Amino acid sequence: MKYIRRIQVSQLAETPKNKLKTGELIMVTRQSNNIIPIVHRLITSEFGENYWFNGCAKYVMESLAGTADDGSRSVNDYDYWFFAGITGDVFTQHYCYKGAPMYSGDALSSYMMNENVGSEPADFISEVFGKCGYAATYIPNRDIRRNTEMYLSTLTSYIDKGVPVITWGHLYGVFVGYEDYGKVLLYITGDNNQPERVPLEKALRGEVTDTGGWIFVGEKKENNPLAQLYRRAIAKIPHTLNINTDAYCFGAEAFRAWARDIESGRFDGMANDDFDAWYYHTNYICVLATNGSCCHEFLKRARELNPDLSFLDELSSLYRRYAQIWGGENNGNDPDNLEALGGGFNVTLEALQDKERRGKITAKIRECAEVTEKIAEMITERMANDEPY
Repeated sequence: MKYIRRIQVSQLAETPKNKLKTGELIMVTRQSNNIIPIVHRLITSEFGENYWFNGCAKYVMESLAGTADDGSRSVNDYDYWFFAGITGDVFTQHYCYKGAPMYSGDALSSYMMNENVGSEPADFISEVFGKCGYAATYIPNRDIRRNTEMYLSTLTSYIDKGVPVITWGHLYGVFVGYEDYGKVLLYITGDNNQPERVPLEKALRGEVTDTGGWIFVGEKKENNPLAQLYRRAIAKIPHTLNINTDAYCFGAEAFRAWARDIESGRFDGMANDDFDAWYYHTNYICVLATNGSCCHEFLKRARELNPDLSFLDELSSLYRRYAQIWGGENNGNDPDNLEALGGGFNVTLEALQDKERRGKITAKIRECAEVTEKIAEMITERMANDEPY
């Protein structure tokens, strides 16, 4: 007699039991579980990778490069900083108006991906991945709920091919796997190194009017010159910095609207329990600090690929002024920076309620608006002869 101590069963693949003769119908069996080969953290926030959409886009392109047949594009070409530049995230200050819906995006891409306060997400998505030469489809959550079986089947087929699917809305990240035929999805977000398990019901929760959806990046359509992509991203900055809607604004007006709200007494009479520092203030400080410190890698690459754009060194210096005003890079050049004034990441409700202190804080914020206007003017002047972006 033989004694069996333990039996281990895996559902990762099903082996057909019946042997088929030559010429007979071959049936494709579905896998119950699967995960893509490339699994790692989405972003590294300690490196200034604070805009999650760019991490998602980089993740997808990394996986596609790993499965490409022609090997025509290096995976490093489409990294986090590439997407941070072509989306405009790392060059653009944003602000959500006081009377706007309760929405405060973390970057330009967040606004573009929100159906209630911007252009259709599908247009933004097709433009971003189109620059990389790939087709991309955005499916809103409301459509996924109406035909869950079809879109879930599409998602699992992408995973089976080793390509993650971006999810945007109440979940921000990428689906990298599935279990139980998709009833459970494996999801990576933020700085997490390993995926978490999310029931399909949770992934699709919310009312029909909610925002968000899934992004499928499909076939390669064309090869776009990398130098041209960087050049056009720089040329587009002045346009982006002048966007102003009823709900939000970018660029110099973003700084001025932020300062006006502080000075107008928005926080007077507000209780500490009602003060959400991130929503009201530090979100915008984070953008100021990130862009002032982290846009330089994109500008450096743009200069290397386009040697005639010699003014990019001057442009980089202007963006560094953001970091100095905030209180980060070479803050000795600006001892009265926002952090020193109590208006940076260390902001308190009391500081925004004190008229004298907030006056000094808003003066520094308005200085950022002046820098922004110089940035837009420099690019417009130096690239006046370039073809439209």
